[in-house]
Amino acid sequence: MVNGVCVSRERILLDTPSDAPALGFTRIGRALATMIETSEPQFAVGIFGGWGSGKTTLMQAVEANLDKNRTLAPWFNAWRYEREPHLIVPLLDTIRGELVRLAAERDPAARQLVREAAARVGRVVRALARGMSAEIGILGVATVQYDGGATVDDLVGDGKLADTAAQSLYYSCFEELQKAFETMTTSGIERVVVFIDDLDRCLPSTALDVIESMKLFFDLPGFVFVVGLDQSVVEQAVQVKVAKALPAAVSEVGQAGAIGTARRARLLEREYVKKIFQVPYTLPPMVAEQLDELLASICESARLPEEQRADLQDRVRGYLDHIAVDGQVNPREIKRFVNAYTLQMLVRRQLDRDTVLAVQTLAFRYDWGLYEILLDDPDAFSATIRDYRDGNSAALSEMWPTLGGPAPDLTAFLRSPCAAPLTGGGLRAYHTSLETAVHVEKWVTEAYGKVGLLRRLARTVPQLLEQGSMARRVEDVGRELSDVVAELRRLFAGAGESDRAIVVLDRISKLVRVPQSAMTVEKAAAWLVDVDKQITSLQSELRSLRQLSARPPGAI
Repeated sequence: MVNGVCVSRERILLDTPSDAPALGFTRIGRALATMIETSEPQFAVGIFGGWGSGKTTLMQAVEANLDKNRTLAPWFNAWRYEREPHLIVPLLDTIRGELVRLAAERDPAARQLVREAAARVGRVVRALARGMSAEIGILGVATVQYDGGATVDDLVGDGKLADTAAQSLYYSCFEELQKAFETMTTSGIERVVVFIDDLDRCLPSTALDVIESMKLFFDLPGFVFVVGLDQSVVEQAVQVKVAKALPAAVSEVGQAGAIGTARRARLLEREYVKKIFQVPYTLPPMVAEQLDELLASICESARLPEEQRADLQDRVRGYLDHIAVDGQVNPREIKRFVNAYTLQMLVRRQLDRDTVLAVQTLAFRYDWGLYEILLDDPDAFSATIRDYRDGNSAALSEMWPTLGGPAPDLTAFLRSPCAAPLTGGGLRAYHTSLETAVHVEKWVTEAYGKVGLLRRLARTVPQLLEQGSMARRVEDVGRELSDVVAELRRLFAGAGESDRAIVVLDRISKLVRVPQSAMTVEKAAAWLVDVDKQITSLQSELRSLRQLSARPPGAI
């Protein structure tokens, strides 16, 4: 209590690697570190995994098990240097900076040697920065010309005769790096293990540039690279690179050889990563059975207060089983789920916690498609879920035929106590709350409401005809349908999204222009089937757009 006001101590989980790793990462990290320290240091380790799978956490577990007295372990976060024209320059400068840091920790004799090694690497950085381009722009208004030969002279200008000194910039750099490592070895450093992280945050072309930059070191003894990446990102970059060369290759071999050329291109995409990384390690998917271990690790790393930890274990834990797609869970997705819940409860403490979690579960399970129905018509949704839980197994398909029979994991959720809060009504406040805690384009939510209204209006036409309602009333519904279609067209066009949605809206517009009052009951039923089909297509397109706007960059 502060001045009579209850203050919550709940904390948000940061998207940072765990300092209390679970899922066997400590054991795996120890094994990889042992291999790095006992093998000839001239290779690359690839740690492969999708978005949020724990690559950085595992890499830190590897580093933690290295002998710091005999190993230099710089970290290169590639995404910070995307604007650099040549990524080899900041990569080498990172190694130089780590040597400078290490020098301060060594005894005086070793300190001088480490500083000498840092100076040599620094000379390579300056030479590459000056010599990699013959001309560069300064602030877009001027250019500076470089003398490539002068950069070599700067690098090897130590009294050597001109005819015996290296004439190639790259050869000179290679020689200087070899000398730098020899100096490091004299100081007691046996290997340089370079950790390259956050490649998934880079554009595919940038990720490929980083890997290409590593090649300069492959002939240098003493260097090991540990790289965390999503293999598909690199394969995509190779695909783009190969695609640029493919038309020329096809023109040379003719159409008869085009198929074979395309096959070789696909093979190159698959084999590229294998050739770069002599030691590949693919993170196994996390399964639902490991949730308890993961949650305990998250609580420990985040140092959560006891009340929040108890709430996660006693309340939130039951919902986490249901966001596991095909029994697999992404650790980062778990953090997003917990953070969305925590933020909502910090802002709107009057909301029922279990209802917040139930609605949130529907939103995180994109594959179910049930959250979109909730957005369409919250009141009908609650009544239908209540009917389904009361034993009417056909309630969902009767209300929303296009949904089909619910998948087994959706059935398990709807039958479980976790779904009970969905039956109480008043869910509009909950999905409104949720969409303040997860990023969803505002127009998407508005469009869902319009789609739901469109479906409800269309369904009244056969009902009115069966009741023998006045033609004017039926025509009023027809005008309302046209108005809603126009509003949806405005929303999609204003957001600059989805040509396919506009095509579907054109089809719906033609259907609703048919005079409904002139229909028979039988024709109205057939008309409703056609309208429902198009509305479902529109809803499917909208679902794809919602997933793109709700998912964070890199999400899979």
